[in-house]
Amino acid sequence: MKKLFSLLAILILVFSFFLQETQASTVNTKKSRVTYTLKDNKGKKYIVYVIPTSEKKARGSNNAKYGWNTLWAGVNEGDLIYHGNYKLYIKKSGKKNVSYTGIKLKNYTYNATRKMMYSIPSKHKGQPDLFIIAGTESSNFEYCEIYYIQNGKLKKAKDAFEYTLRPHNIGKNKYQVPAYNNANGKWYISDYKLTLSSGKLEETQVLIKRYKNMDKFIKGWRKDWK
Repeated sequence: MKKLFSLLAILILVFSFFLQETQASTVNTKKSRVTYTLKDNKGKKYIVYVIPTSEKKARGSNNAKYGWNTLWAGVNEGDLIYHGNYKLYIKKSGKKNVSYTGIKLKNYTYNATRKMMYSIPSKHKGQPDLFIIAGTESSNFEYCEIYYIQNGKLKKAKDAFEYTLRPHNIGKNKYQVPAYNNANGKWYISDYKLTLSSGKLEETQVLIKRYKNMDKFIKGWRKDWK
């Protein structure tokens, strides 16, 4: 009986593998909502596709037909908005085979005008590019999921960034994000270290500061994302 269950488990795994390969081989990458070329920590390039399985498109409006394109902190008038379910695929640069990563986005609202999916290119040897899938939390906060290429696969970090201005590089696998607390008028500028093997994102330092010229600080914040 144990041998029978073991054989059944193996058959299920094999079937799942071939099912994923079949799905990947038939996927139309031209339909990808966003496509990014990412480097892993060894400098090898991979292409990531975010492909809708169901999707609607609309503009941000006061007379919104759908709830997800109604005006609020995450949507301005006229913003190009997509909403639906998505699957993430990956392909090594120069190769033909496209693989399904197993990662799904369900009921995700993508504000294309604000570019809520973006990348943070590496600046240091041994550091991978980051692929960010973000969402709006409030008028001065975004949250995000962090992905990167590890051993030929798209890996998700175990923790996430929350910020007012988007992260920038400060060292090998080290990032800095500022968060503004409008209740006390202070900025909380946090340094983080990402451990690639475990996906752990560790906050290493926090600087709390009030800026007299906040506009100057915002305009001076380096844009490391694209």
